Amino acid sequence: MRSTITLFPAFPTMRYLVCLFVGLIAGALLASIASSAMARRHAWPRSLMTVMQHDLVDARAAARSGQCKEPANADAAARLRLLAGDLERALLPAGTKDRVLSQYAGDMRATLAKWDTGADCARQTEALTAVANACDACHRDYR
Repeated sequence: MRSTITLFPAFPTMRYLVCLFVGLIAGALLASIASSAMARRHAWPRSLMTVMQHDLVDARAAARSGQCKEPANADAAARLRLLAGDLERALLPAGTKDRVLSQYAGDMRATLAKWDTGADCARQTEALTAVANACDACHRDYR
């Protein structure tokens, strides 16, 4: 005589509830993995903007506090100029052109080129305000 072992002999619907629970857990896990993968797709543009914002905020704080001749300001200017060269490549899909974004990026590069890190703090504050305005102009259309 064979005996069969059932998972939940007293509750035949319990096996369906366990399957439903396992399915919900697996679905939640897979949804989490998919959303994480999609978030990484936009990591470069977001990180580029974060680094640019960080350097701009630090440079403006240094200029306002009278420490605009620090080497850190020159480093921030060099980084901002370097990153501004990658704006279109970071923000647009490969092989596409956007006339308006290219205009904003060109304005940003021109504004950064006018920033003289050897100037006095008042002039640097004006230049950094112009850089912040160039950022805001683009963000009005693309944020």
